[in-house]
Amino acid sequence: MKSIQFNIWLQGVLFVISLYPLLIYFKSRKSIFLYYSLYVICLLFYFSYYGSIVFYEEFFSHREPIVFYGVQFLAYSFYISFIRELLDTKKFTPRWDTVLKVTSWIFISFIFLTGILSLLMSQKKLFVVITGVLIVITVFAFVCYFVVYKIEASQVKLLILGSFIYVVMANVSLYFSSVNYRLSYDAIIFMEIGAILEILILALAIGNKIKMISDEKKEAQLQLMQRSIEASELKIIALKSQMNPHFIFNVLNSINNYILKNDIEKASNYLTKFSKLVRKVLNNSTEKTIPLSQEIEIIKNYIELERLRIKGGFSFYFEQAKDLSIVYIPPLCLQPYIENAIWHGLHQKKGDKELRIKISQHDKEMIKIVIIDNGVGRKRASKLTTITENNSFGSKATRERILAMNQKNRLSIEDFQKGNVFEPGTKVTIHIHK
Repeated sequence: MKSIQFNIWLQGVLFVISLYPLLIYFKSRKSIFLYYSLYVICLLFYFSYYGSIVFYEEFFSHREPIVFYGVQFLAYSFYISFIRELLDTKKFTPRWDTVLKVTSWIFISFIFLTGILSLLMSQKKLFVVITGVLIVITVFAFVCYFVVYKIEASQVKLLILGSFIYVVMANVSLYFSSVNYRLSYDAIIFMEIGAILEILILALAIGNKIKMISDEKKEAQLQLMQRSIEASELKIIALKSQMNPHFIFNVLNSINNYILKNDIEKASNYLTKFSKLVRKVLNNSTEKTIPLSQEIEIIKNYIELERLRIKGGFSFYFEQAKDLSIVYIPPLCLQPYIENAIWHGLHQKKGDKELRIKISQHDKEMIKIVIIDNGVGRKRASKLTTITENNSFGSKATRERILAMNQKNRLSIEDFQKGNVFEPGTKVTIHIHK
């Protein structure tokens, strides 16, 4: 009588426990909650075989071996699927995840195999066969413990603890059911106690999993926010680097000197070029990318202004591919490297000064931009001048903008090499993919 009362109480507990994760599944659509709920529901039907059926007697009135053992194997199949989701074995132990996946389908096949065997042999012989299968399952469970224990997650220990309790108690029930040992109650009660303890422990494991998912979601949101902040900062730096304050001041100062010298024609010419450059830069400041042909026009204008500022000027050679309007790049992404070539390379040099820009169509998908100066070189330039923080930020921001456009984009800066001899000067090579 007490055994029946406990079985009825157990059915009520299992029914309530199965509902909560099922409701969570319908809200979140995460399969881990569905597998857990189906596992508990299968145990609910399995244990109903031994006691009074409370609220579904008509549905479960035919207690055939195929139903009894079939529900058990179905429960184990859902349990394996639940483990794969809980421990994320596909990520941490991909090979073992494949084993678990195959094992889950083997349990499904046992359902049909049990039905066939129930037609060919007596229930007693079928019980012996199932007992052998359950012993193999027990051994497999202990192997699983050693494999999944390597996964560093708090729910692993809870899973092993709950599963171990259930396996031990299930085997105790199996032992007393196999031997002629009379108990004052049904031996299945050991398995029922093990099942209820396991389910409660698994509920804690799921709680940890939910917390972990929540923490990962928060971490992802924080990273996204951080990237957004970095992108905003990068954009501000990039905009600042597009028009160096020192450059603007020096240009205006040069115009002022021409005016003071009463050289109105040069002052007007200088001011016209400067106004064109400022207008184009401001027009493109809100654009993420512009055609490379527009970028070249701005760069040429910028170089003309710098040639007027450099004492003795410098030679400028430009070579380009046929059509650059179909290639898009961030605005003024070439300016920081040209500025470095002029003021940290050519400005310090005595004698002939040259700046070369070559843009070539490397293939259908890639444009190659090469900026070469025959200045003093990076090593000597670092001793003669100090690179300002603005220049450093501008170069860094420009590099990141170029690389962010396409993962295949490349940018390299090296000492200019002619033949096998390193000569003064710097070479900047940029590969931009369409």
